[in-house]
Amino acid sequence: MTDFPAPPAAPPRTRRFSPFLALFVIFVVAGPVLGVTGAVKLLGYTTVRIGERSMETTVADGEPMVLHWAGSHEIHRGDLVLFQIDAFPGSPPGYHLLDRVIAVGGDRVVCCGPDSRLQVNGKSVTEPYLDPVVPLSAGAYEFTAQVPPGSIFVAGDRRDITIDSRRFVDEPGGGAIPLSKVDGVIVARGTVFSSVTLKPTTAFADAGLPGASTADTGLRVARYLVLGGVALFVLGFIGLIVTVARSGGRRRTAAAGPPMH
Repeated sequence: MTDFPAPPAAPPRTRRFSPFLALFVIFVVAGPVLGVTGAVKLLGYTTVRIGERSMETTVADGEPMVLHWAGSHEIHRGDLVLFQIDAFPGSPPGYHLLDRVIAVGGDRVVCCGPDSRLQVNGKSVTEPYLDPVVPLSAGAYEFTAQVPPGSIFVAGDRRDITIDSRRFVDEPGGGAIPLSKVDGVIVARGTVFSSVTLKPTTAFADAGLPGASTADTGLRVARYLVLGGVALFVLGFIGLIVTVARSGGRRRTAAAGPPMH
């Protein structure tokens, strides 16, 4: 009987680093982080509907709009704001109005100049958002108001039918609305998840007044973060499953050894 030497022991197998596995792990971790970041940003927005015609040249009566809650940004001339109607003397609480900011704290606003246009700090403002069918003289009754700090002065785009600061100039407060009564700025038409961003007006900047109207990009960024986060997580999760399954299959094949003849 002949003794044959035992075959040499196979060298220990070293696990190779898988860059794909590492990449998918990063996706699985980063996806929820991005998604949560976007969701937190979305909490600063809400969908509202206001049944009034004072702004129908910009937003239709009852149309859904996206409100960016006040406190997260500064309010500028030209912004569309939602505010509590009891900011005006004698008005009932619990109701809200939508109007456009035509003056901010420290401004002196006058109606109207020789050309029937609004004047802010002595500068005549051409307002392209006003209803072209309604003449400038409609609702353009004379007033002069000094807006106190921490307040705004508003007017509707339909000056002939709107209830706004101009009607309360001779009342206590002079028609000014304290910022504490402002709910927020309307930044888009539609809902939080599907909307068209409102183009900010340049009327006041064109008149030489400092401070451009609010141009919101946060809503779009927040939606991209949420969608991107979900996509990354799903891609990473599927990639992990496929990579681990393939790696396990290769190890089982190697452990079985070559086929016997």
